[in-house]
Amino acid sequence: MEQPHKRQRVSRACEQCRSKKIKCDGLLPTCGICASQMFDCVYKPITKKRGPPKGYIEAIESRLHRLEALIGSAVQEDDPRFRAIMTELNAPLLTANGEMIRPRKPVVYDSENTNAASVSTSSAAATSSMPLEEDLTLPPINRASSLDRASSGEPQENENAGNLSMDAGGQLRYYGKSSGYYMLRDSQNYRNGAFRFVSDRDDNKTMEQMMIDPFQLPPKDLADDLLDLYFENFYTFLPVLHKDSFLRAYHSRVEQEQPPRILLNAIFAVASRISPDMRVRTDPSKPDTAGDAYFERARMLLDFEFDNFKIHTVQAILLMSSHQNGALKSIRGWIYSGMAFRMSQNLGLHINCDSWDISGEEKEERKRVFWACFVIDRLSSAMHGRSPIIDERDCDAPYPKLNDVCDEGKGVQIMDTFLPMIRLAEILSSVLREIYTVRGRNLMKRMPSPDPLIARLDKSLNNWMAKLAPVARYRPPNTRNSEFAPTPTIALCQIHLMFYTTLILLHRPFIPGSKHTSKKASMSAFPSKDICTYAAHKILDIVVCLLQDSDNKIKRINNYTLYFMFTAGIIFINDAASSDPNVSLDSLDSRVATNKIINAMGAIESTWVTSTRHSNILGELAGLRDVNLNDTTRDYHHHQAKQQQQQQQQQPRAAIAVPNSPPIKDERYFTSSSSPSSLYGRLSSSMPSSNYFDHPSIDDHFSTSSVSPHAAMTDMPVVGANSPSPSATPFDPYNMAFFGVPASFDISEWNFYLNRMTQEQQQQQ
Repeated sequence: MEQPHKRQRVSRACEQCRSKKIKCDGLLPTCGICASQMFDCVYKPITKKRGPPKGYIEAIESRLHRLEALIGSAVQEDDPRFRAIMTELNAPLLTANGEMIRPRKPVVYDSENTNAASVSTSSAAATSSMPLEEDLTLPPINRASSLDRASSGEPQENENAGNLSMDAGGQLRYYGKSSGYYMLRDSQNYRNGAFRFVSDRDDNKTMEQMMIDPFQLPPKDLADDLLDLYFENFYTFLPVLHKDSFLRAYHSRVEQEQPPRILLNAIFAVASRISPDMRVRTDPSKPDTAGDAYFERARMLLDFEFDNFKIHTVQAILLMSSHQNGALKSIRGWIYSGMAFRMSQNLGLHINCDSWDISGEEKEERKRVFWACFVIDRLSSAMHGRSPIIDERDCDAPYPKLNDVCDEGKGVQIMDTFLPMIRLAEILSSVLREIYTVRGRNLMKRMPSPDPLIARLDKSLNNWMAKLAPVARYRPPNTRNSEFAPTPTIALCQIHLMFYTTLILLHRPFIPGSKHTSKKASMSAFPSKDICTYAAHKILDIVVCLLQDSDNKIKRINNYTLYFMFTAGIIFINDAASSDPNVSLDSLDSRVATNKIINAMGAIESTWVTSTRHSNILGELAGLRDVNLNDTTRDYHHHQAKQQQQQQQQQPRAAIAVPNSPPIKDERYFTSSSSPSSLYGRLSSSMPSSNYFDHPSIDDHFSTSSVSPHAAMTDMPVVGANSPSPSATPFDPYNMAFFGVPASFDISEWNFYLNRMTQEQQQQQ
């Protein structure tokens, strides 16, 4: 007997059958009921249910694994309740039929507040209770031998090949010659071969901080304020974004077109450092926690970007690196920047994309991101005393050239400052490669004189300054002579700070030591000491202008500016220690300048916590050099009053105004038709190579000279830049005042230097 046809279950019903609650056969375009009754058959469109956001499941799993790790570290191992909980959590999963589900090994996230031993114990317990998992064991880390070698004072096989320094955590680190902490022996913070500072920050995250939702965004009003702060202060110095396309995406109502969350959180983290809003702080009572929540969200979202990263990933990591460099996490900042550089190469940002079939905005964004990577690579290499990562010989990406449309008619455009900074970073790269790398130092040892090398690099710096567009020119007022001028934009100030820092890095290795200042021992035709002192004073002049500005611009600078200030401070302390403080006015000026640098770093502390460490280093360094910074105010005011009295007796002359300079009525720099090159030749021919300046002040010489507008803008005492006369004495780097002095401000490099200097001092005793 044939079985009756079984009616199939349908998932759709027309509106007529649905309202009458009768079964619908689901035929299209008209079901059977509506066809027989002559009704209009209408099917309601199916709306696809929205699933969870991308990465939401992974975020939940990540949160669960963090919670397990936290519980495992908080509960004692010998507690029976702890063992019962871990046994239950690590037990194999069973289905309803009793079949075993092969578990997936959980990912243990490293947290700063989680004890390493507890985490490893819980991980070992988890793996031992999983018979189907492979037993992974890690060999114990033996640091005793390396620690013994570091503390035993064994001589290095090749000191110029680099320094292996041990930080407070017992890790060996490599640091080059450009950092600068070697003069801090006998410091109270220097113990057991390491220079130690107590951080104000509490790195232990609370439970609330660990349970941050990475997909959460701040309120709309707060987000808008943070974006305004970022574009006004940080974007103008390093435009890693294409502002027009970013703002268009940010204001879009289509969720798929909005900027990625990781990029938004990275921007919020940096901008929060200068925001007065209390909502940006993890702990309202601690200003140094501003932006930590946004950085943590960006860090968590970064885990989902590694396999499919894009240009916005590189942009976000660059901002995260900047945030960490200013938050006493310089090692993390260095690693983050390296990740961004590798990703940029993988994306081909260093390749010329003008002929590619992509939009003009995307081409411009690729160029901006790559050259921002290039600038950061050079700055971070100088700061940490390491070799650059990006090789310019393998790059043919053209410079960016398009200004932001949304900023037209608002004064200085973004390319007016970004393009000069790119060219200056290329010169800084040449200085680091020719002077501070291992190969460069070895080549200089074989040179009869370093003058040709110095002349070539010095000429590049002078050409850079001479070719600046009028809108990018800036001659800082001489604050020692009470000059005043309106402070230009923060970006323009920071670019000129970078210029004078590069000038110091070029000439500082050639400053003769205190025991080698005779004419016979002079090894360069350049007055390197005077040039470095001059550049350091110009850095101080810009810093003082930022500090005295009514808008409090000093608190809104980029954290890379701290390195510029630190470099000038080292020069001032060296000048104060190399002269007799009782008879030398230069020593008095240097002590006053050191105090000003330290005070300026104290003002930046609320924005970048790293400034506290560097100001402490300068204070320790001044104490070790027997430089008294306390009794300088009275002597300085007496000297300043006497100097002003002498200036009032002089008759003012005509002057040509330089953009972004002090008013003409207060000008002490005069002009003529002579070119910079003729000025340099005149100086080199009229002064012996052993002593170019017999007077104490370089500025005094230029105040009575007749120079061109370009020279009036720079006032830089470059001598013999075109054809310096070679010195009769071969170049000996060991006789230089800054031999072995770290050129960066990395703590570990100073540790190594102090350890070596202490051992030499003990051997001499």
